[in-house]
Amino acid sequence: FRSRYVTVCTRPFILNVEPVQKSFPLFHPRCSKASFKPIRGMPSDADVNSSPTAGSLTGAASSTAGFASLALLPQGSLSSAYSDVCGSTWPDSTQLPVVYHRSYNISFFGIEKLHPFDSCKYGKVVSALKKQGVLQEGQTVLPREASMDVLADVHTQDYLHKIHHHNFTIVQVTELAALSLIPNKLLQWRIVMPMKLHVGGTILATGLALERGWAINLGGGMHHASASHGMGWCPFDDIVLAVRRVRKAAGRRLVVLFIDMDAHQGNGVERDKLQLPVEDLHIIDFYNARIFPLDDEAKPAIDIAVELRSGAEDDEILGRLQAVLAVAANTLPRPDLVMYNAGTDVLAGDPLGRLGMTAAGVVQRDEIVWRWCRDVARAPVVMTLSGGYTRESAGVITGSIRNLFEKFNLAKDIA
Repeated sequence: FRSRYVTVCTRPFILNVEPVQKSFPLFHPRCSKASFKPIRGMPSDADVNSSPTAGSLTGAASSTAGFASLALLPQGSLSSAYSDVCGSTWPDSTQLPVVYHRSYNISFFGIEKLHPFDSCKYGKVVSALKKQGVLQEGQTVLPREASMDVLADVHTQDYLHKIHHHNFTIVQVTELAALSLIPNKLLQWRIVMPMKLHVGGTILATGLALERGWAINLGGGMHHASASHGMGWCPFDDIVLAVRRVRKAAGRRLVVLFIDMDAHQGNGVERDKLQLPVEDLHIIDFYNARIFPLDDEAKPAIDIAVELRSGAEDDEILGRLQAVLAVAANTLPRPDLVMYNAGTDVLAGDPLGRLGMTAAGVVQRDEIVWRWCRDVARAPVVMTLSGGYTRESAGVITGSIRNLFEKFNLAKDIA
């Protein structure tokens, strides 16, 4: 495939996408609203509202199209299929498909601060969104922690035994050696149980996306975990668990597109795609090619891989993203569902991601993906937060979600 934006290099599975040179306005999530120019290659809102074309990957949406119009199932139809991961009654139209539990936030007598990961950013995001009026009290949906039976749909019994009984396995996942000295019951309570809530949240959000057209889990995105191994603060593969559950609930093998924009290769999801295997799961993975996990064995699972250089900035990453989405629309099967892993470890100064995006760039990145889902793929989208290791991460997530609510009128876009 060749266009003025994209060329495919000779290495299999890797796209050499030449960056589109473009400048983006600055954005500060605490003091200003984002205002973006129309995205090159995508219809503007005016185009969408005036176009009669709908239903093709390269066509615009109809005049009535919002995310609610993308819902595949009637509201409430999945309540019984997801009762084991829903922490209250099935959400009605007064609640938004935004999933959160206060126990997502992991604090363990300060030991968690020995790792650069901000394990309490989720609560900061929710608090800020409520202060800014994006979310109201009682609008979020409460998840329930994934049970052993739920986890066993992907993970091996041997691994589940280790993560629940062996401190060393938890140390491997969290990269915190000090946890080896803590009684296992405390680790289960303060580390493993919150992680299982994140899993329940991603599974639940995916079901809600089928009914509402969109959903956000204010956590999750544990893309390094595979069936028999966890790493990088990812003990469980919530992505593949959610894919398998939503297919069972829908009663058919939905075509799922996983767009991974975290700075690290999503090797756990990729390994599970190959080894379980998981069919009709297509993967677009943007990652810094020179950092963890450097998992060459997992790369054959990627449909479109974009290997970034350290320090890559907004113009390069956003230009390549737009080009890749154009390629995906022409070469990949139409998705029934898009799962979007919106890591903020792409920010400049992140000690682990080592990329160079600004807050404005991350906000526009998320808008580009959501707009493509609505206007081009015409598929429901579920977003997870994944990695982010700077103090600015929570504020950038807040600004991006606020922008999505404003640009797509999510608070009023009810199925």
